[in-house]
Amino acid sequence: MRHTLSCHPDFPSDTITGIDVEIDFVPAGTFILRYNVIGAVECLALPEATIPERADGLWKETCFEAFIGKKDAPEYLELNLSPSSQWAVYAFDGYREGMRSPDLGHHPRVEIVSTANRFELTGRVDLAGIPLLEAGSLEIALTAVIAEKSGRKSLWALDHPSGSPDFHSRDCFLYNLKVAKSR
Repeated sequence: MRHTLSCHPDFPSDTITGIDVEIDFVPAGTFILRYNVIGAVECLALPEATIPERADGLWKETCFEAFIGKKDAPEYLELNLSPSSQWAVYAFDGYREGMRSPDLGHHPRVEIVSTANRFELTGRVDLAGIPLLEAGSLEIALTAVIAEKSGRKSLWALDHPSGSPDFHSRDCFLYNLKVAKSR
């Protein structure tokens, strides 16, 4: 299913006209996220490709994110995927509380495809064994931080709560996904 992100009005883009995201969930616990950025791709400030490894602070540059929480529960996960191929996964006990890095069975994979007017990042994140993904209803926020060579940063999400941007706000967790109990 394709979802369109909107740009926060206080952090507009000079060069990007739109971002949409496709999300697939494989019942074994794998999320596949495809972020499609449309616009003057040559104006993006993209981090250099590097060894695919866990890294903090990815949101300070161009970064594609997803926040996953169980409906009616305070805990959630934050996924960060960088065009550099670096990644991060954080677990929170509640709103910005109890942050830690959960152990993953497999490291996320990041793939990039770029043309003159389209940039696509696909992230494959295996979250099997994370208790949050047990049977039930999940709420998901899809977001992006886009840095431009001009120094401008635009902030994109399914929706933005009023006021300052806050991707951790449960008001941003608008996509609902049912997870069936595995056999």
